[in-house]
Amino acid sequence: MGGKPKLLLFSHLSGVDVMTGAEKLFLLFIRELASHFECRLVVPQEGVLAAQARAAGIGTLAMELPLSLALFSALPQVDAEVGALPSHPAWEPLVFLLLRECPDYVWTNTTVHPMPAMAATSLGIPTIWSVMETMRATPNRPQAAAIVSLYSQLIVGISDSVLEPYVESGASGKTAVLRPYVEPAAHAPERWPEIRARQRGRLGFREEDFVAGFVAATIYPNKGLLEFVHAMIPLMKQHPGVRAMIVGKSVDEPYVHLCRDLIWRQDLSSRFAWMEFRERIEEIYAPMDAVVVPSLVPEGFGMTALEGMMFGKPVVAFAAGGLREILEQAEAGAWLVPTGHAQGLTERLHMLMHNPALRQSLGAHNASVAAERFGVRQFREALGAWLVRLPPPASQQPEAPPPEIPQHGLVRGAGSGTVYLIQHGRKRPFASPKALRDHGFRFEDVRNVPDLVLDFIPDGEPLLEAHAGRRRPRRGRGRGRRRLKKRGRSRVRGTRVRASRRGGRSRRRVAARSAGRKRRRSASARKRKGR
Repeated sequence: MGGKPKLLLFSHLSGVDVMTGAEKLFLLFIRELASHFECRLVVPQEGVLAAQARAAGIGTLAMELPLSLALFSALPQVDAEVGALPSHPAWEPLVFLLLRECPDYVWTNTTVHPMPAMAATSLGIPTIWSVMETMRATPNRPQAAAIVSLYSQLIVGISDSVLEPYVESGASGKTAVLRPYVEPAAHAPERWPEIRARQRGRLGFREEDFVAGFVAATIYPNKGLLEFVHAMIPLMKQHPGVRAMIVGKSVDEPYVHLCRDLIWRQDLSSRFAWMEFRERIEEIYAPMDAVVVPSLVPEGFGMTALEGMMFGKPVVAFAAGGLREILEQAEAGAWLVPTGHAQGLTERLHMLMHNPALRQSLGAHNASVAAERFGVRQFREALGAWLVRLPPPASQQPEAPPPEIPQHGLVRGAGSGTVYLIQHGRKRPFASPKALRDHGFRFEDVRNVPDLVLDFIPDGEPLLEAHAGRRRPRRGRGRGRRRLKKRGRSRVRGTRVRASRRGGRSRRRVAARSAGRKRRRSASARKRKGR
């Protein structure tokens, strides 16, 4: 006993070239959890996440596991899709991995990744299920939320928004909020003015230009780039000093081409600067005057918005999921826009563009809120609060005494309805409940024992049902009857038997008298002939 308990963490992603927002959050959590656990990370493939985890001293291994989009999207087929996972070829290697690693706890990341939680639960390993996204609001959402609750001891959400389905389904007692944090000191704040000037020069922006930024690790329709472009076009046509930064990697080329084509047709290509996502995020946010987060789906949290606040930037966002939660907690709800309403983004940006003092005061307020409410101290306090809710690790508990192996009697395992008779060191299964009764036993005498105990007892011959129409002979009854027949009497007592015996004696007396008469008649006849 002693030392840190072991935590085996499962990621559903491991991008080869770039980390998504979900991966960045997960890595942040892993680094903090490493202070409390001996952590090991399981990734579907080698990538940036695995490399950075190893750089932080976290051991990694690769195992590709199937995902469940039906669970995340709360689709009608969720029960069938999740129920089929134990039959997937990856199930047995996963169970073997858990048995080999012997973790005290398992952490599975996001609702699309249920198999680690299911396998750990089947082995009795406490599971922490981290949800970083808002489950789709469909009629099947309560059903999907119940599955997550079934296979977890603790559901950790990055916002109240992502935990809402589980609270509604009655699992509020096992939920905990663990919001991400930002740490300005890790991003060289003393160099931000220098970085701003250098990056603006590289991108062709002047210091007096108003620059609005769009940031996404990967760009696809739900991130709202098209809505951002639609919001920027009217501003650019009215004011020559308006510029836009688009940061991210395209994972949907037709969609990005549509956005570029719209910009080109408006003859505004020189006013938009495109940049690949960078791990040194100060190079992304420092050149901006405002950050726009036009997500079209409910964000689990909205790390881009929080990072923009940390850098002292005004943030304008669609009121989707965790984005609403962040800005309302920052008392900046006025800068939220109904989801999909590009004109609302234009109006907010127009206010900021014309009022540098407003930009500065709002940015300073956002930076202060980010430090006070979304800092590392607040994160660690929340982490410590839910750590005490975990069951004690198995590795730090006294060893349980070995189970007793039954030597006789009727037993049944926990995972099977089969009843066995322990006889002469073997377990003999009854073919059916009727077979148990036919052999003169009662179900009231059956003891429940762990399946593992039954595995130690060798198998014996099965006990079958009695043949139809035949009663099981009582011990010694046949031989006794044969002996009694030879003696001419029966030991069996009872009214019917005695009546039958009396009838037999009467018949024998009648037969004896008849035989006597025949003999006397024969003797008389012989005498008459002799005369």
